[in-house]
Amino acid sequence: MSKKLLLSLCAVALLAVSAFGQTADELLEKNLKAMGGKDKLMALKSVQMTGKMKMGPIEAPFTLTKARPSQMRVDFTIQGMTGSQAYDGTTGWMVMPFQGNKDPQKMAEEQLKDIRTEADFDGPTFDYKAKGNKVEYVGKEDVQGTPAYKLKVTTKDGKESNIYLDAETYLVIRSETTVNMMGQDVETETTIGDYKEVNGLYFPYSIESHQKGKEGMGGRTIAFEKIDLDPKVDKAMFTMPVAAAKPVESEPKKQ
Repeated sequence: MSKKLLLSLCAVALLAVSAFGQTADELLEKNLKAMGGKDKLMALKSVQMTGKMKMGPIEAPFTLTKARPSQMRVDFTIQGMTGSQAYDGTTGWMVMPFQGNKDPQKMAEEQLKDIRTEADFDGPTFDYKAKGNKVEYVGKEDVQGTPAYKLKVTTKDGKESNIYLDAETYLVIRSETTVNMMGQDVETETTIGDYKEVNGLYFPYSIESHQKGKEGMGGRTIAFEKIDLDPKVDKAMFTMPVAAAKPVESEPKKQ
C-alpha cells in the first residue's frame, strides 16, 4: 500500500470519527443557538401555552404549563368536561372524566415514563450527560424533502426516541418515539413546525402526530395560539390532590 493511499485512508477515518463521534454535541449546540441561545433558555423559569388540539372530528382547547426543573400540567376540555394530566417532579397523575374517572389517579409506570420525559423543562438533549441520557448522531436523512440530521436519544430510564434537525436551520422538525396508549406501546411520528419568535426565543406553533406508518389516518394536531414566557405559576397546581384514587392499571398487551 502506497504512503499516499495510507494517508488518504487515515484522513477518511478521522473525518468519520469526527462526524459520528463529535457531531452530536456540535449539532445540539447549533440547535440551542437556533432556538435563541443557551443563556436565554436557561434564564427561562416557566412557560404557559394555550391552543387547540384536534383528534379527528374532536377539537379540544387546552392549556399547557411547565416550570423548572421538571413540572408540567396540561388541562383540556372535550364536550364540556375538563381533563388534566400533571407531573410534579416525582408523581404523575391525571383526571379523566371522559373515561368515567372524575377523581385524580396516579399514572401507571408506562405513562409515568412518558410524562417524565415530556416534563423535562429543557428537554432530554439539553445537558444530557449530566442527566444520564445518551445522544448519538445517526446520519443525514430526508424528511419530506428537507435534509435533516438524525439524532438518537436514550434517557436514563431507557426510553428511546429519534429527533431530526433541519440541516439549514438546525431546528427540530420531526421526532419519533414510542408512547403508551391504553396499555399499548405505539410508535408515533411527530412533525414540528411553524416556528415563531417570542421574546428572543423560537417555539414551534404547529405539532402533528400520528401512528408510524399511518400518516393521514387520524392522529392528533396541536396548534398553539399563545405562548407566555415566565408567567407567575403556583407550584401547587402540579401536586396531586389528597383525595386520590388507586393507580391506573395498565391493560394487558394483546398477543
